[in-house]
Amino acid sequence: MVFAVYLLLIGKPSTAADGPRKGTMVPRFDAAVEKAVAYLRGAVGKNRPHGGHEVLAAYALVKSGVPKEDPYVAQAIAAAVERSGHTQYQPVSAYDHIYGSGVDSMLLADIDGSLYLPNLQAIADYVQSVQRADGSWSDGPQQPGDVSMSQYGVLALWACQRAGCKVAPAAVDRAADFLMKNGNPDGGWGYRPGTKAGPGGGASTHNMTMAGGGALGICRLMLHGLRSPPKPDKKKEEVLPGGLRKLDPLGEANQYGSVFPDYKPQVAASALDARVDRAFAWNLTNFQPVSRVEHNLYYYYCLERAAAVGDLGKINGEDWFVVYGDGLLALQGPDGGFNTFTGAVDGTSLALLYFMRSTDQILKKMYGLGQQLADRGNPFGDKKVKEPTELDRLIQDISNMDFDKLDETPVEVADEIVRSVLAIDDPEKLVGQEQQLKSLMKHPNAKVRSAAVWALGRTGDFKLIPLLLEGIRDPSVDVNIEAIQALRFISRKPQGFGETLAPFASLGTEAQIAAASPEERLRLATPWREKALKDWSNWYFGVRPFEDRGGLDELQLAVPLRR
Repeated sequence: MVFAVYLLLIGKPSTAADGPRKGTMVPRFDAAVEKAVAYLRGAVGKNRPHGGHEVLAAYALVKSGVPKEDPYVAQAIAAAVERSGHTQYQPVSAYDHIYGSGVDSMLLADIDGSLYLPNLQAIADYVQSVQRADGSWSDGPQQPGDVSMSQYGVLALWACQRAGCKVAPAAVDRAADFLMKNGNPDGGWGYRPGTKAGPGGGASTHNMTMAGGGALGICRLMLHGLRSPPKPDKKKEEVLPGGLRKLDPLGEANQYGSVFPDYKPQVAASALDARVDRAFAWNLTNFQPVSRVEHNLYYYYCLERAAAVGDLGKINGEDWFVVYGDGLLALQGPDGGFNTFTGAVDGTSLALLYFMRSTDQILKKMYGLGQQLADRGNPFGDKKVKEPTELDRLIQDISNMDFDKLDETPVEVADEIVRSVLAIDDPEKLVGQEQQLKSLMKHPNAKVRSAAVWALGRTGDFKLIPLLLEGIRDPSVDVNIEAIQALRFISRKPQGFGETLAPFASLGTEAQIAAASPEERLRLATPWREKALKDWSNWYFGVRPFEDRGGLDELQLAVPLRR
């Protein structure tokens, strides 16, 4: 618990007014998410949530890091609660009844499943009551079951079950049976199996194939458990700075089996796995990273879900998330939105759910680990060859920078450096990069210097403290604050020496601080900076190893601060 506090102290800086944005680990995707969130908030802010479309937008915002207290999200929650607060769930429309059920249940379950358990139970009861005898769902009693609607029926039951609702295992089993029996011989699915209705005229489509594969993967998860339950590596134990030992997150995540342990499914796990793999194989044969179908954005959320629960690894040797993510980027408009057949609110919401790996977030919460780094159950690709990750490429980019020309760096390139550095979530990846990061501390852009100090602190390396002390000397208060937080992290002193992290607070509001003259800001910053440097330097000189003592760094204290 104590170590978790230290990790919070060293968290990434964020300029988002609505709270910290969740990262994608890919800087260009992070930039796309920021634009998409801004677009979506502007678009939905003009409307009161009414049904699946706007609740889908709220769900995407929450998955992107927007808090539940956000006015629009709060309205969407209230709308979902109102629909599910009766004796029977009241769908927003006859056609969208299962789509709406799925979106309402996902939003409420992810916000607070315990709080909204009665509402979710009402949704679960409704969804099970309208399931057809063959295990499918449809938009009306006279219409044959369709794969798209059935996907959202499964999503609703999964969300409700995760919250603790009573869900009949037979309902999940029937849904799996429907999908198993009604796919096409080529490995894909059409819209309404057995008919020529909808896009594709009965033939397999990208949308329905990934919808079917994802729904089957969820059925497999509920009926049989994780496809490839991870095993703790007892031979490897990570030693953290200060002698602390990192606990294996799998040690406490001991439930990977069926959520219905007393039920015997009629569809075997191996059969479900094989069918999902055939869906992935169809998708590879008909490779299309930039979706050209009518409901093009729908495809990416289906793909993300199928990949997460189906343990998809690589596509032709490349990370599926990056390959399809780059395709999705091509569909973003200049305003940040993603338009689709049903409008830009739906399209942008679905794009965000892909980029934020919405399903993977659920798996992390359920099992204490993420599935996106796995390479299990993958019917293609060379598992023997370790492909470079996006993180590896970022480190390489830093290594290739011309540090003699930092003053010539354009603003947009400097911003990309910041995003690249802040995307490095694994401290081990920073080992050996100290010299490059030290050079970035001389960059003329304070944001770059601040990011470099943040990254140096993330290493947890005691030997880097002199560099962090230099960060307190920086003329930018933002860099000073990052340096102090990094020192608190490495020293295991959450409160430091009592120094404030808001040296301009006495000036008043943020607007008043921004309006203050440089002289006024300097008047407050100088003594604050000098005291922080003295306190932390004295501490370092007292605890550093004997062999590191040479007197030169003590003399550095006599050098005037940069202003």
